[in-house]
Amino acid sequence: MYHKQVDKRYRETLVKFLKKHFRYNTMNSWNRSTSYANSIKLHNIEKPEAVDSDTWWEMLWLSDWQEKLSDLMEEFGRAHNWQWQAGINGRSGGYVVLYKGGIKPSGYKSYCTHCGQKNYQTVPEGEKGICGRCEAKARVNFKQTHMQVFTFPGKSVDEYEDFEDCDLPHFFSPVIVRVFPPFRLHIQYSYLTVSAEFFGSLFRYITAQTPL
Repeated sequence: MYHKQVDKRYRETLVKFLKKHFRYNTMNSWNRSTSYANSIKLHNIEKPEAVDSDTWWEMLWLSDWQEKLSDLMEEFGRAHNWQWQAGINGRSGGYVVLYKGGIKPSGYKSYCTHCGQKNYQTVPEGEKGICGRCEAKARVNFKQTHMQVFTFPGKSVDEYEDFEDCDLPHFFSPVIVRVFPPFRLHIQYSYLTVSAEFFGSLFRYITAQTPL
């Protein structure tokens, strides 16, 4: 859906592309905020013939896939310095939605090297502090300012924009026009890859358990 080349030289083409791009809720339908989105529903992915439909859907909840999907979302955000982030929405997670966000200092000054617990207090230079969670004497200061990612989950993106009075540079965002549209294909391909790895492992396990 909306994976096509856009001629950036013409305002009319870009306005049409942005206005007709599929949109979805940034939170729930009641908050009435939407953003650019694409469908990643399973029925849009060609299911391997050897896989039955129930198994095909159940694989959505595999920890391997959930971890892979989380990695994809993080890679997308990191690639755009968290100014643009991709998130999953829909009852069954069937849509990838574009969000605005950013990164800012978290306020944390130190952390425990034993359990990872973070703390807002600094540790005297050259010393180690007591962790408030695991009580290990392993709390040290961050070497650099600790940052945290934030997202505007309820904020719409260009929902009420008519684009007629916008400056042309607005249209040249490589994220909205060029990067985000094919991102759904990357997600779908990754699902097929994880599926293939899962069934490959399952086949090897069954083969190993079957006596010759």
